[in-house]
Amino acid sequence: MAPRDFLVGVVQTYQPGEFFRYPPVHLLLLSFVTLPIWLVGVLKATALTPQALVHEFIQPPYMTMFAVIARLVTVLMSLGVVALMARLGEEVYDRRTGLFVAIVVGLNTPFTYYSQTSNLEVPYLFWSLFALVELARTIVRHEPGRLPTVGLLAALAVGTKDQAAALLFCIPLALAGWFVLDPWPRNESRRVLGKLARAALIALSSLALLDGALVNPHGFAARIRFLLGSGSQDHALYPDSWAGYAGVLGDSLLSFGSFYPWPFLLLIVWGLLLHLGQRRPGNQLVAGLLPLLAALSLTLAFNCLVRRTEHRFLLPQTMLLGFYAGLAVSRLVTLNRQAAMVVLAPLGAWALFNCLAVDANLLRDPRYDAEAWLQAHVRPGEVIEVYGNQVYWPRLPAWARVVRVDDTTVESRSALLEVTEIRAPYQDASQRRPRWIVVSEVFSSRYRSQRTKLAAGYHRDSAAREYFQQLERGQAGYRVAHVSRFDSRVWPRVQIHASTGNNIWIFERLVSGQPDP
Repeated sequence: MAPRDFLVGVVQTYQPGEFFRYPPVHLLLLSFVTLPIWLVGVLKATALTPQALVHEFIQPPYMTMFAVIARLVTVLMSLGVVALMARLGEEVYDRRTGLFVAIVVGLNTPFTYYSQTSNLEVPYLFWSLFALVELARTIVRHEPGRLPTVGLLAALAVGTKDQAAALLFCIPLALAGWFVLDPWPRNESRRVLGKLARAALIALSSLALLDGALVNPHGFAARIRFLLGSGSQDHALYPDSWAGYAGVLGDSLLSFGSFYPWPFLLLIVWGLLLHLGQRRPGNQLVAGLLPLLAALSLTLAFNCLVRRTEHRFLLPQTMLLGFYAGLAVSRLVTLNRQAAMVVLAPLGAWALFNCLAVDANLLRDPRYDAEAWLQAHVRPGEVIEVYGNQVYWPRLPAWARVVRVDDTTVESRSALLEVTEIRAPYQDASQRRPRWIVVSEVFSSRYRSQRTKLAAGYHRDSAAREYFQQLERGQAGYRVAHVSRFDSRVWPRVQIHASTGNNIWIFERLVSGQPDP
């Protein structure tokens, strides 16, 4: 969630015929907590149109305050995620199990990254887990009066990010399992079904109101078409076939080591077997399966549908499955505390080191080095050509002329101050003749990679692929002037969200085989 999108996204959600790419719940929350800043900006804006508001709010003072506040909100919600996972462990088992569950999920490496950004991964996971905890309490305590709250929390989760709907498909599955394995809901079926109907009504009506379906039905329908079409399918990394789905599942499993040290997988499997193997009441059995059902639901209904396996799309599953690792740790400590500590202390230290490496990568980001190099070498008025999304660039010298080149329409790009926008082929740089070209590894890799991205279409742009390969070889009329890399003798390079640990390439124009004087 870029800071410029807070209020603009809310306006677009409810403005007839318009839509924003994300649902509005977190936008509303961030707009509320930044309200004093917005009021100043709205009063100073030349008009109340989205374009005028964006132009005002992309000024650095607004953006900085918005970004800091949004990240603080995420930090608080990330603490809430850990607390909710602990509550789930406590509800199904006991307080000590809940404590170990909290420790495990807190040691998730990508969670360290997302817990301090303004992305929607942590907020939608917070509301989703809140709903699952209330559902677990409903099942374990035989309290169907909690079901309307579950419905409201589910609406807030889906209203924060649409993929929460896939995660929460586990709710009807869990309720069905509750009726099958526990005689109590069958004996109280009228009461339970009445509360369930009320919960469904609350969930659907709340979501329709929050998501703009009631006041802006055309815009809502357009957003759904966007999500099911270009918003998801244009970015799929696997073919729409059984082989593609198998690739999604296989790569999801193989990426486990980037979330936890691999021995954690043994703890998860053992914890799940412990839960399934012990004799327990049907309601406790079902409540303890909620994390597994939610993880499977999200994987099948979302990851296989959009055919994506990046960290942010697998984070909820690894957090949920951490429930079973916490259960296994609790059992190990019960069996033999000293032996458990001998095994678990090094494993925990390993996971903690990986989490700290994320922060080391943020503090030593190559963009800082690239920024310093450009500040020292770029002269006033010289042209810097850049590509792709601005969130991956270093900060560029204010005295340079910055030109962004892309093959997308200028209107579809995020507005930037004092940046000239051009729609043109990348490979025509020799005709545009910028003095400098700055390329992030995360952008050029989509063209340089040998992996076929069947849906994205990058592999079909052979001219662009050849151009970026020539740039690196110094064969496109430019030489490699500087490469900013993550460099540390202690901390490993960590790449998450196409943001951390990415190299920045700086190229300089050649004249007769020599750098342009």
